Amino acid sequence: MKKLFLFLVLVLMTGSMIGQISYLQYRHVPADQEEKFIERETKHWSKVAASAIKKGQMTSWTLWKKVGITSSSDTSPNYVFVNTFENLDQMDLNKVWTDNMDAIGDVKPEDIETSSFTTTTFDYYIQAEDHIDGSYKYALVNYAKPTDLAAFIQENKSLWKPLHEASIDNILNGMTYWGISSVIYPVGNLDRFSVFTVDGFNKLNDALDYLRWTETSANSPNAAAWDEVADKTKMDELTPNGFERRIIYERVMTLK
Repeated sequence: MKKLFLFLVLVLMTGSMIGQISYLQYRHVPADQEEKFIERETKHWSKVAASAIKKGQMTSWTLWKKVGITSSSDTSPNYVFVNTFENLDQMDLNKVWTDNMDAIGDVKPEDIETSSFTTTTFDYYIQAEDHIDGSYKYALVNYAKPTDLAAFIQENKSLWKPLHEASIDNILNGMTYWGISSVIYPVGNLDRFSVFTVDGFNKLNDALDYLRWTETSANSPNAAAWDEVADKTKMDELTPNGFERRIIYERVMTLK
């Protein structure tokens, strides 16, 4: 517990040296309101984000849609906004969404709002720890609560990243991107996750096939390399229950 506390303090103090900061807002949008929600967010509110990015107030803005139904709850999140900033000092959400309202033009904010018919289920502040750059349309997000957060991040950087890099470089399993991010807030034993990895794909079938063989131990396209990593990994100790959830999201819109 002491190690986790010290690690999180280090993250907060040195975020600008380690990686970018993102604010994730998870939303539940009723099925009969999705078309209106997407139109308003991509046609109007994206202009506010674009203005903030142009002014250097934000690095990027992305809207993702969850693939399929993964919960029996009527209010489980099915969309997530990702607002990314260069560091904690740059992050000022209030400034982004107040200083750039002129970007929507003559449209009245009350005529394009999306809060009244959607629910913000929860939100997170996260920090990017590492990634392998690449374009991708589908993001397989692997949520985890490791027993040792620092060790989990370090193993992903030193052991799993080279494996994924080889797969991406050689187009072995359809993966085109990989990344890992840690949670800054909220944290605690009862929280949903403390870290997640992202496997990026341009085809849904590739993401599903990757899930199939990683979950069932079927032969991978680069089985020898996976076996070598399997002999060295400590993931069974770090995540004895495996990933908390593995959810696929489809990119709706991204601005940079």
